[in-house]
Amino acid sequence: MKISIITPCFNSQEYICETIDSVLSQRGNFEIEYIIIDGGSTDKTIEIANRYSDLIISKQYNIKCNDISLRIISEADNGMYDALVKGLRLITGDIVAYINSDDFYLPNAFSAVTDIFTKYEEVKWLTGMPVLYNDRGQIFNCSLPASISRNNIKKGIACIQQESIFWRNELLSSLDYGRLGSFKYAGDYFIWFTFAAQNELYVAQLCISGFRMHAGQMSENRAAYLEELASFVETPNCYDRIKHSLFRPKEWLPNKIKRMLNSKIIFNKNNTWVMRSP
Repeated sequence: MKISIITPCFNSQEYICETIDSVLSQRGNFEIEYIIIDGGSTDKTIEIANRYSDLIISKQYNIKCNDISLRIISEADNGMYDALVKGLRLITGDIVAYINSDDFYLPNAFSAVTDIFTKYEEVKWLTGMPVLYNDRGQIFNCSLPASISRNNIKKGIACIQQESIFWRNELLSSLDYGRLGSFKYAGDYFIWFTFAAQNELYVAQLCISGFRMHAGQMSENRAAYLEELASFVETPNCYDRIKHSLFRPKEWLPNKIKRMLNSKIIFNKNNTWVMRSP
């Protein structure tokens, strides 16, 4: 199995070393295709990325999976989602994901993801437990979602952590690349909205990646994000909003109870990944 990872970046020298390391250091029975799409950085971002490329080409990097290919493209673009589209047009892997240049994957995340996709053909896209870490990469919060329904995704009221999403390549055939590339803030949710039209999102009780909280993030512009979101999601009615509001307190329940509430949950039992029976 080949996993394709894309990192859109621009002037990311502060964190990108940690991001790249978290991708290339994954161990397991799979190949990694890693594509870094840079928007023409003026700091040391490309210099850092090229150091990794040189190590891989010269076979000095300690590869812990079956094989790694690293491709770096640096040129002007129209923002993060334009860069992401460039990467999506190039990938050849069976499983796809993207991670921003200030976030990182946790050890052995790819191994768990490939185990789940290999075992369950019905799983077309997958997320893990939402994880938060600070600007020093210190994890301070992790939780299991009670449920992420297709209806809530289509209505724009689901909370999905982008960094922990993986999907089968086949889902990209339904994605409008032209429209995705035009977004500045809500492109990730446009992807989830597209996938949810035909496919359920499965949740693994697994820490895959996380969201780094630091000053100056694009996600801080909430108003612009909501404006873009409203341009494509279905408008939730009063019943949707009330149901969503009533469901929120269940996020405080113990994980064992939340597993019972989620019909699309995958968890580890006796050292193997199992799916909760309906």
